[in-house]
Amino acid sequence: MKRTALRNCAAAVLFFLLTAALLAAANFLLVDDVHSYSRVMLQELYDQEGQIDTLFLGSSHCYRSVDPAAVDAALGTHSFNAGSSQQLPDGSYYMLREAAAHNDLKTVYLEMFYTGYNQSASADVPLACYLLTDFMAWDSPVRYEYLWEMGGMAGLADLLLPARHGVVSLGSMPALWKAKLTDGYAPGNYAYVTYPDAGEAYRGNGFVYTEGVAQDGYTTLLNVDPGAPLSDFGWTYLIRIAEFCREQGIRLVLFTAPLPSAYLSNTRDYQAYVDALQAFAAQYGTVYWDFSLYRAPKAMDLGGGDFSDAHHLNGIGAEKFTKVLCEVIALDAAGEDTERLFCPTVEEKLTEYADNTIFMADGYYDE
Repeated sequence: MKRTALRNCAAAVLFFLLTAALLAAANFLLVDDVHSYSRVMLQELYDQEGQIDTLFLGSSHCYRSVDPAAVDAALGTHSFNAGSSQQLPDGSYYMLREAAAHNDLKTVYLEMFYTGYNQSASADVPLACYLLTDFMAWDSPVRYEYLWEMGGMAGLADLLLPARHGVVSLGSMPALWKAKLTDGYAPGNYAYVTYPDAGEAYRGNGFVYTEGVAQDGYTTLLNVDPGAPLSDFGWTYLIRIAEFCREQGIRLVLFTAPLPSAYLSNTRDYQAYVDALQAFAAQYGTVYWDFSLYRAPKAMDLGGGDFSDAHHLNGIGAEKFTKVLCEVIALDAAGEDTERLFCPTVEEKLTEYADNTIFMADGYYDE
């Protein structure tokens, strides 16, 4: 009886070890985690444990718009940009918790590009979750909570076998294997996250510098529903972020990186989104800065040459914006009224302070 039990136990252990070895081999051979902005970002986040006091969160409109090096030079902070591609509100919430578990955060700046806050569920964009959880620490409770809330058992299965949601092309495998065996994961090595042909380069602490200008106009991704400017999913996680910050004594500031005036004009009922966030900020005793409505365009000096596409800043635009963002942060810290810096309405912005893209807005020449 004892011998049978020992054999069964040994067989179970052997099966577990073989399965783990096969999964590790599959991940090594098939999964490209070398060429990943979020992998490098999280590696740096963990390397700076205990140092970060200022955190930026949000989607690509965050990590392509705010340069932490420029922020720190201007404000004397130790900031970090924890944005990620398509980061949804739940992703921002879990990244906030992960960063707060390792740092004494003082201020969190949450970028509020409106499409993510109008998604209906995290599972609608599972890759947004995997881009973070694939590279979170293996012993982080946040990692498993996020995966479970996003996809349940299916999400956890994808954690064991990332090849389920991304396999490298056959021709790229030899170079990938070489990178993994040499300098692919070396701290500070950005060679594998620099793409000259695509005009993109990772610049450290989460910031990605993008080259190029918009080529295809300023068509909107989504019009705002004035009756529901944020989805239930968006509201749920925005509230959870605000409540977490309140409990932890972290100041939360909401902001939206600047959009071209033509894009703003082409997005129906954007005013409803602005009004909803202004009301939310007032409820939680904070501020909402929508830099699409910034009142002094010459101060930021943005135009068509500062956007890489219809709604993302390029690197030149990001450096201009970061400078102005720091000025607004400094005024806010000094107790100044920052509300006066922003137009209260989209109409005023487009009528009085539009940038030079406004000439490409739909119907502009029909008016």
